[in-house]
Amino acid sequence: MPRLLFSSFLVLLAACGPRREPAATSESPPQVVLQGVQLQSFEGDQLVLAGRADRLTYQRTEGAVTATNTLLRLPSRRDTQRAPSGPRGGMEIRAPMMEGSLSSRQLTGSGGVVIRTADGSVARTPRATYDAPAQHAQGREGVAIQAPGYALRADSFDLSLEEGTFTFEGNTQTVVGGAR
Repeated sequence: MPRLLFSSFLVLLAACGPRREPAATSESPPQVVLQGVQLQSFEGDQLVLAGRADRLTYQRTEGAVTATNTLLRLPSRRDTQRAPSGPRGGMEIRAPMMEGSLSSRQLTGSGGVVIRTADGSVARTPRATYDAPAQHAQGREGVAIQAPGYALRADSFDLSLEEGTFTFEGNTQTVVGGAR
């Protein structure tokens, strides 16, 4: 009996001790973390995107990916018609941070996105969103473009890769002749 009483006393002491609040649940850690990643994305047997990232995390349940110091290359689509003034050849996109969804095939680059086209145009914007199924990119936080023969600044842009057209909106300034 004294042994049972002592055991009961210990249980009672433990139950009456100070309560510990459960640890604040922060975002769960990613299910996969990869360092020094080479990326390739295919549609059927056609390579539609290649690149690299210093670090890539993946949440399997949501299909969410986050990549740092990312470089993506979109090869030229030779079989698509494009506007005469549209970009020629492939495109390269760099961003310190890219977040996206594998299921929707959309991603957002932030921290200073740089887009280079094969014809020598360079666009800089704080943030850009890319929708792979629609072959469409857009930015709503301003864009500055330096291209052969002109320089341009605008409040926002839309880029249709399928049509090869840029649309600029808001306050837009263009300098012809490539002046900086």
